[in-house]
Amino acid sequence: MLIDGQTLRAERAKAGISMRGMAHRTGISYSHLSNVERGDRAATATVVKAYQRALADKGHVLDVGGEDVQRREVLELLRDAGVGLLGAVPALAAVESIRTGLHDAVGRRSRAEWWRQAIADYGASHYLAPPAQMLRDLLADAAVLEKHVADGADADRRDLLRSAGYLAGVTALAWSNMGERRQSRRWWHTAIDAADQSGDPAAQVWVRAWAVTNGPNVGRRPGEALTLAQERLGEHLAPNSASCVLLGGLAQTQADLGDPVALTTLRHLADLTERVPSEVAADRGSLFGWPEVRLRYAESYVYTARRDTTAAYAAQDRALSLYDTDLPRDRAKIMLHRARCLVIDGDITGGTAYATSVLDDLDATVRFESVNVAAKAVIAAVPPRARKLAAVTALHHRLTVG
Repeated sequence: MLIDGQTLRAERAKAGISMRGMAHRTGISYSHLSNVERGDRAATATVVKAYQRALADKGHVLDVGGEDVQRREVLELLRDAGVGLLGAVPALAAVESIRTGLHDAVGRRSRAEWWRQAIADYGASHYLAPPAQMLRDLLADAAVLEKHVADGADADRRDLLRSAGYLAGVTALAWSNMGERRQSRRWWHTAIDAADQSGDPAAQVWVRAWAVTNGPNVGRRPGEALTLAQERLGEHLAPNSASCVLLGGLAQTQADLGDPVALTTLRHLADLTERVPSEVAADRGSLFGWPEVRLRYAESYVYTARRDTTAAYAAQDRALSLYDTDLPRDRAKIMLHRARCLVIDGDITGGTAYATSVLDDLDATVRFESVNVAAKAVIAAVPPRARKLAAVTALHHRLTVG
């Protein structure tokens, strides 16, 4: 049975789940789900699976039939049998014929079109979906996409390589969220290689932009990140999310290096932000959006790194006024910037105690590696003479024991 947006809407209403409630349960943005239910976007496997899980929590069953059911059963059997995350990958490769058969039966879109929609779904899920859940699906889909790239006709190959670049990039981010730095860096290498082979400038900018921005969380040296960013700075930067992410990551890297040009880069970013299309500015919950709050985050990061606490506090105030409660991780990082500023201003006990309270108040399910990195920066700002203060050791203990 082919599931469409109308069916998803009806099943959601039957279960008594609001649209915003479904967005919260699935980790997919409200706007994306609204488009799916209206029929403006396809109900891809990622979205349908998310609805299945959310509806199951309410005691409702969404029967989709076909490959998706068998794929889920294979993964669940492997998990029940004690097979780890990576064990699911060859299993899905073995049932690739199911997906291909279902696709041929539907016969509406090319594989390349299907993967473009799947990438959009993953981008919409990134900020809220648990990284282990994301990785299970991403690695399984990567095994399928590998076969599609290998088997695809020349006409589709470039588009499939483009999707491979995006998929590998989202996978790298998921590994990073779990604190697996080596795996993340390896997937970034794959993402860049795939995007470059596709010849798609937008994909090439996007993977480098997020690799640079993600740099501190995977231990990438600032000089290495700077080189990576500069590989695409000679080209015209279109007013889109990828260009904005690239400039934001560049400004943060320059600030970490102590380079005052970071302020010039921030101004360029502000100018570009004003020119992004309205739909990109309104997309708050996706890797492919660029709302104002992300500009304010970049400002907070840069001004904090440059120890300009007056400007940093102003950027933090603006960011905190814009963040919704559905993005607790990003909100926590802004608050940790504030804690670092307090330490810089000499309130070492107050700043480190504030950072500890931010970690204590954050649900463990969204305390990813980027939050830990921001908290470690608070400790790094403490002068050596004050490292034995009770509040400092408490924060250090909180980061050590989790």
